[in-house]
Amino acid sequence: MSEALIFSLFNLMARGLSSAAGLLLARAVAPEAFGEYALALNYAVLLGVLARMGGNEVLLVTRDGASASALRRWMGVGISMYALLAIGFAVGIAPLLGLSAFIFAFCALRAAAEQVGLQMINSRLQRQERLGRVNLMTVLISLAVAIAVACAAGPALYHQGVELVTGAEFSADLTTPAGMFGLAPVPTFVMVSAIALVIVMALGMWLSRDALADARAEADAAAGQEGVGQEGAGQRRLPSKADFARGRGFLYNNLMSFAYLQAWVILAGLAFAPAQVASVSVVTSIVFALYVFPTSLYRYYLPKLTHGDARLKEYLVIASGFALPVAGGLALIAPWLAEHFLSGAYPRLTLTLRAFALVYLVHAFVTCAFTRLAALRLNGKRLLCQSTGATLVVGGGLAIAALNHSLGNASGDTGSLLGVDLYSLFLCVPVAAEVVMLAMAILFQPSLSRGGKAHEDNAAASA
Repeated sequence: MSEALIFSLFNLMARGLSSAAGLLLARAVAPEAFGEYALALNYAVLLGVLARMGGNEVLLVTRDGASASALRRWMGVGISMYALLAIGFAVGIAPLLGLSAFIFAFCALRAAAEQVGLQMINSRLQRQERLGRVNLMTVLISLAVAIAVACAAGPALYHQGVELVTGAEFSADLTTPAGMFGLAPVPTFVMVSAIALVIVMALGMWLSRDALADARAEADAAAGQEGVGQEGAGQRRLPSKADFARGRGFLYNNLMSFAYLQAWVILAGLAFAPAQVASVSVVTSIVFALYVFPTSLYRYYLPKLTHGDARLKEYLVIASGFALPVAGGLALIAPWLAEHFLSGAYPRLTLTLRAFALVYLVHAFVTCAFTRLAALRLNGKRLLCQSTGATLVVGGGLAIAALNHSLGNASGDTGSLLGVDLYSLFLCVPVAAEVVMLAMAILFQPSLSRGGKAHEDNAAASA
């Protein structure tokens, strides 16, 4: 339990630092500029989820996950696919969305490093049980983002902080952010963070070396290739068909997890003005930092949940005991702090944060239920729950976006709500989806005796 807590707390600390850096950037720039950055980054992260194809989970749970060749193969496939997706998006879709090509390009580079390379490196380190190095990588990622904020608007943020604390007044020149390299703050931030994360990824490749394990893996691979022609040996450089099939299963889960929260920024971009998109992005940054705790616990326990419920009970105690006080504190304190820190520049921030605090509370228990289903290898039922939630979130968000634009066109004022508070309804959709998923996951929970029988049946089938 202590290892699980340390592993998860380091992930929480790292994500918290990254979220704090995002809040600093949100304070330094106008909501419209931050909204454009948020949209570009979320589209880039979505491409990263597609390109990864579940490779990080495959490295985590398969025996070959300890070999350097497997890591290189998955990263090579993932980054190559990501490059093709990013080029296609930049040429065919980004101009239609009004996204800056420069900002999207570097957001894509950042997501390629973080969502493809670093995810797989961390999975390999975790498979090797080098949790200290995993924790180091998570902290380095957050530091890279913090350095980018300092380069983008460091002096201005310093003077704004002094004003906020002491009440002193400075000239507009001192409190207006001016990024390095002659660029505006947002382009400076995305460029520096992208370059820094690529450097961190290269460092992670070096830290994940394991000469003895790699030598054994290469020897086993060479032994398996004896008698195989050059064509067959060349094919073994790529992950096997079984690995790709397993990766596709994880890919579906990752896409649905993306739909729960991160895609909400994209859906807001289709429905509302950039300032409201920025509000959703600020809130999801805060709440997603809290999501790290149950999800990192899930990743810690997943390879250990092969028999029995002992580790699952540990997970339930830690995750549930953490979710209640944090969600309650978030709902009561964080809205006031965020409004005060951001000087009221982001509309509907308090309402959004309270809604997503409720989402976090429900999601913590949904994750617990999914862990139970994963422990019993009931992946079909878990996938059904997640599919239902993702359908509700994406379908509901798109329906509200279409309704908002149709009302605006009817009035001759694009985006007008005609007195209908669709934004509040928009925030109810993820809460409803989480409640439905929780109810379905609880209904699918078998009894302990049936769970034990399922394990026996699985063991007999594998034998």
